[in-house]
Amino acid sequence: MRLLVDVHVGTKAGVGIDTFETTVHAVLRVTVSGMWSDEAVVVDAYIPPHHRRAIFAPLSSWKSVEVLRCSARVSLNRKSLSEFIASGDTEWRFEN
Repeated sequence: MRLLVDVHVGTKAGVGIDTFETTVHAVLRVTVSGMWSDEAVVVDAYIPPHHRRAIFAPLSSWKSVEVLRCSARVSLNRKSLSEFIASGDTEWRFEN
């Protein structure tokens, strides 16, 4: 599945958010105040080499050299995530 993902990146002004399209290996629901969020999901996303250097994330967020656990906004991926959100499932994994 391809989604627009958000990653934290270092900038001259500090830390910002970079949004780009990439392949995801898993989608997981997020809880906010004990309720499932319909605003964002957590994803295990392939990060292309040209994006990796600027990413500002703890080492524990990296699932491998190429895969980062980050977020994806439902509003930017409504069509792609609609089936997942409607399913009520907490996690989907994809073979890539």
